[in-house]
Amino acid sequence: MSPSYKAAFGSFLKQEDLQGKAAKVVIASVGLDDVKDTDSGKTEKKLVMHFAGKDKALILNRTNCESLEEICGTDDYGGWVGHAVVLFTDPSVMFGGKRVGGLRIRSVEAAAPPPPPVAPAPTDDDPIPF
Repeated sequence: MSPSYKAAFGSFLKQEDLQGKAAKVVIASVGLDDVKDTDSGKTEKKLVMHFAGKDKALILNRTNCESLEEICGTDDYGGWVGHAVVLFTDPSVMFGGKRVGGLRIRSVEAAAPPPPPVAPAPTDDDPIPF
């Protein structure tokens, strides 16, 4: 069997894949997969979630697993299969002490996060100019 072109682009979801949008997906499977570290070349078992009708999977971290436990009502990742969730980009995700952004998961019923507040325009009769 020839290698898939997907290997050249990565088979795991990244922030850029969502193009700033939220995506509703259905969980097809969750399991431990061998994941190769791009820097060291070492392979490590990681919890990976696959989606119905999608090519790319999501490597799960503790925060996303805790969200899935809350959404699905169980910490048994086999019980997450069949649930619909929303993937979105959270720019406040930190890694290695730096704000790098990352993918997060919320329930379909959850409201979208509110936009950041907009400061009111100043008027001439404002007593304090800051």
